[in-house]
Parts: sequence; C-alpha cells; structure tokens
Amino acid sequence: MALNSRDNQPGKTNTAAVSPPTPVQHKYSTRIRTHNEKKTYSEDGAFGDEIGGVQSYNLQDKLGSTSYTDSYFVKRMEGVDLTIFYFQKNGFTIPLLFNDKVGLGLQVPTPNFSVNHIRTNVGSRRKLDVTDVKTQKNFRMNLKEWAKYYRAPVKDKLLNVNPLEFSQTKLENYVKSPNIVRELDWIDCVWPKRFKGSQTESTNVIPCLPHPKVQKYCLMSVKGSFTDFHIEFGGTSVWYHIFKGSKVFWLVPSTDVNISLYEQWILSGKQGDTFFGDTVEKCERVTLNAGDTFFIPTGWIHAAYTTKDSIVFGGNFLHSFDIQKQLRIAEIEETTNVPEKFRYPFFTEMLWYVLERYVYYGLGISHLTESVETPPAPVKYIHFTKQELYGIKAIARYLHVLPFDNKRVPPFIKNASELIKNGTVVFNKHINDKPENVLSGQLILNMQGVKKKEKRFYKSAGDMNSKVKIRKTENAPHSGPQRRRTRCKRCNACKHPDCGECSFCKDMVKFGGSGRAKQTCVMRQCLTPILPITATCKICSLDGWGQKIVTSIQKSAKNDPSNLMECSVCFEIVHPDCLFKHSVFTNIGNNNLYMFNSWECPKCCMEGKNLGSKPRHFRALKLSNIHQKRFKSDMDNDCNKRLKTLPDIELNE
Repeated sequence: MALNSRDNQPGKTNTAAVSPPTPVQHKYSTRIRTHNEKKTYSEDGAFGDEIGGVQSYNLQDKLGSTSYTDSYFVKRMEGVDLTIFYFQKNGFTIPLLFNDKVGLGLQVPTPNFSVNHIRTNVGSRRKLDVTDVKTQKNFRMNLKEWAKYYRAPVKDKLLNVNPLEFSQTKLENYVKSPNIVRELDWIDCVWPKRFKGSQTESTNVIPCLPHPKVQKYCLMSVKGSFTDFHIEFGGTSVWYHIFKGSKVFWLVPSTDVNISLYEQWILSGKQGDTFFGDTVEKCERVTLNAGDTFFIPTGWIHAAYTTKDSIVFGGNFLHSFDIQKQLRIAEIEETTNVPEKFRYPFFTEMLWYVLERYVYYGLGISHLTESVETPPAPVKYIHFTKQELYGIKAIARYLHVLPFDNKRVPPFIKNASELIKNGTVVFNKHINDKPENVLSGQLILNMQGVKKKEKRFYKSAGDMNSKVKIRKTENAPHSGPQRRRTRCKRCNACKHPDCGECSFCKDMVKFGGSGRAKQTCVMRQCLTPILPITATCKICSLDGWGQKIVTSIQKSAKNDPSNLMECSVCFEIVHPDCLFKHSVFTNIGNNNLYMFNSWECPKCCMEGKNLGSKPRHFRALKLSNIHQKRFKSDMDNDCNKRLKTLPDIELNE
C-alpha cells in the first residue's frame, strides 16, 4: 500500500537505507533503530513510495493549476456494478471511484473511530518508521507517541509515517476489504492456506512471514503530507477507503512511454527538482473526500497530497487481469536493483502457484505435492480471457528465463520445468476461446469449490464483547452449523459460587458493576463442557443415545454419557460406529483426554489436517495457576472418567 510515506520506486533507494540514522534526540521519538534490529517489510519505506521532501517547485501551484483536468481518467461507478463479470468484459485498466461504499462489501468502523482506537487495537508499543519532511531524517516512534503527535492541534514539525500493516491485530476485526478484492487477490486464490493461517503474531520481520502481508494497511496522514510519484511495488493494484479527511491525487496512465519516462526520472536522482506530471503528455488530478473508495490499476504512476488530517484503510493485491504489466514492473525493479525488502514479498513464489492453478484447470494436471490438498478438477471445458492467456504465457516465459538461483520454486511445487512447458500448452489450447464464452462471472483461480472461512467483523469497540454462536470453518464447508458446548453442571467449577473478585464479577450488577461484559465468573468457567443433548450424528441423524432428535423442550438431561464425538479439526459430529461403517481408515483418530466427546477424527488424521491444528481446549485452561491448582483434582478425575467412557473401536479390514 503506497499512499503516504513509503519508498518503493524502482531504481530509487531510500535515504535511510544507505545512510546510518543520525543520533539526534527528537521530541516525539524514544530511540533510533540500530543496525542489529531485524528488518521488516514495512520499515524504511517498504511497501511504499517516495517521501515528499524538499521540492524546488511549489506544490500549491500544482494544486491550483488548471493544467490537470479533474478526474479525466477516473471512472465513477456504483458498488453493485463492480463484479468479476465487469472485469472479464472491460479489464482493469483505469482508476475506479466510488462515492458510496454500498454494494462493495467493504466494512470499516463507525465514524467515531479515531487514532486512539487504532492505538488501542494495534498496541501502543508498535514501532513506526517516521520521517521529518523538512530534514528528511528517519527515526522511530511507537504508536502511542504518533497518536499524541497526530492529535496535537499545533504541530511544530511535519512528519510522515509509514503505513501500518495491521494483520493479526484486533484492528483486523474492524476492516473488511471489498468483495471484489477478496475474489481477485492471488493471496486468497492460490497461496496455500496452511501458510496464510499459520501466522498468529503481528510481526513483519521478513524471515517470520509465512505469506505476503500486504492486504490491510492503515495510513494516518497529517495535513501537508506529500507522496511523490510512484508505481506500486510488484505492479500491484491498490484499493483504499478515505475513512476521514481528504486527499488530492495526480494520475499518469501506465503506457510504455510514461513508464520509460518514469524510469528516467527515477534514475536521474532529481525528483525534487521536477514535478513528474509536467514531463508526460497527460496528468490528471482528482480530489477524494471522506467516504470515497478508490481503485488504482497496475502500473499507474500517481502522487498524493493530504489536504486535511486523514485516516485511510486499504491494501495491495495482484490479480489476473493485467499479468503482463505486473511482470513488466517486476522486471523494472530487477534491472534498477531495487532492494528485496522494497518489493512485493514472495513475488516469484506466487507466480509458481498461479501458473500451477491455471495448468490444473486448463489441462487437469496437478503439479502440487501430495501434502497439499488439491481441489476437484473442473468437469467441463473452461474458457480463458485474453488477459489470462497472455498472462499465463508471460509467467511461463518470466520463470523460464530466471537464473537457477532466482527461480525460488516453492517446496510444494513438483516438476517445475514440466509446469512451465504445460503453461505454454494451456496457451495454445485456449488461444481460440471466443470472447463471448469467457463472460462467466466466475474467476478461474477461484473455482476451488470450497467456501472460505466466514470471519466476523466489528463496527465498534462494543461489538468485541458479543458472542458468535455458530462456527463455520474452511475445513468443514458442508457440515452446517456446529453446536456450541454447554455446562456439564457437575464439575466443581459449575458448582462454585461467584468469587466477587475477578474482573467479570466486578462488572456484574449485583456486585455494583455496569453489567456490560455479561461474562461468567472466572471461578465458574466449566472444566468439562459437553455437547448439548440436541446434537446429532451427521451420518445417521440420531442423537448421542441413538434416538431421533426432538424439540429442546422435550429433551431432558441423560445420566449416561453421549456416544457422539466432535472433531476438533473439522468440527463434524458423528457416532464413531457410523463413521467406520461407511468408510475404511488406517487409524482410529486421536482422542482429547481433557474434553468429553472430542477427538481428531480418522479422516482428518489420514489427510494430515490435524498436524497444523492445536488441540481444542476449554476456557478454564486460561485460569491462573492458583485456580488451576484449586481444581486440579477435579480435572484429573474428569480425565480418568473420560478414559473410561471412550468407545471401543475396531478398524474395518
């Protein structure tokens, strides 16, 4: 996401990347980064563009000039019209502006959400790379210090801050990217889900990244901030939503002539002396205000000026409707020796996965290793768009000419050389596909047939306390609503009175609190939650006692334990006997000794899905050590009972 103060221009190296930071004491900073600290993709202008420093030209003249026709290049649309069908028919070659987010599927917080809320949900200690615009000196501030600077009515210095990538933070729960972005983004389409879901921390340290973290950014710009002309790294397209404030953009089309002029402008090292918009045939200006959502396609050269303190949410994404230009930008970065940390992370690896998927859907040949689950092959002939076909050919050529050490074949791709050859075969096979047949409204790379995991998003801080009663997972797309576990009403915790001392008790009305949390006392959190008596087997539709399901009013507690088992990986609820009657497995699954009626089912164990999952646990495990010791005997007794009630299972021969 390159909108504010990052440096990702091909051929342009950030000043801080080549000169050691000057050890000066800044009013807002706590310390200067040392050489021993780990580099991250978001530090020192990664994912970004040229910081607007000292210019010999007057920016106010550029803002008021009539030389830039307002929104000449920009197409204004309604959110409901932005679909896969639209891109298949028209491509994605011009900027798109939406004055209302209705129909986009975009979710952002309520209007009262502020920088202070961002600090709360990301963490006050999160470090940000900041640049003093006047002196061009780089230093670091934590988010608490930046929030203080941002809120100050009078600012003694003009500071630019790098955009904040907020994946794996609480802020992620408040922002949902537009539907079309989630459908097009190669990260969501082809990147192995085991990697995307394996990162649980918010770190951006390069060796720790299991996937490209470029999908969600927050940009906090103060009035007067200027972002010089740049192209998004890796040729990515960019979307962003003006949550607060306003910005002015200068746009230059991504023609071959303009890109060549841009290269010369970058290599000249005189960006501060020349306004790039004056060197091209056409440069247009557009003003964006709060509530606007803007899409910039691949290769467009743009600059931005903040006319009012602003907060912007957005992200970068690679897609299939301009692959050739994406590769062209990547080649420019290579020839101009742009440092690796300033490029799109895992760009080459992503190309291998994209080519593999296209070959699979075009020829039915998989080049993934057995450890990666392969979606079902299409049963009918698939028609490719011209953008995709020429993109496939360009990817195959790009990967073929790479030096051996730079090919970076992912470990889950097999027969890489054969994959490149098959890419050419797909091109030759589908080159005569008729344009009218490709308007299916469905993206080829998104034909896995697996419904993506539904994630809950919040609009305000109060929503964080509400409960989700239905769980759906990508591992169990056809399993329907899962049953929420209930109290056993037998363990010591269930029988324990409210302690009156924990934070939840202090919030209760009877103890003088407001009653907003609506949470159970910490000492009363059940140690052995059980399946509800209305739970049924997915195979035979009978309950845990072999009876047909009846209404909850007619149900009553049972003395005998239920013989249903719930998988902690796919969350399917079945009778073990039913499962083994209908299928043959080489294992009997792994039982969870600390939770009744819970196991890792034989199907998940056989497919290896349980290897990357954590054993399901109950909330009481998070109690303090004192509380755990208090109920230790009760937990051990429940574990022994659990062992005695495990069903005897024999494998079918």
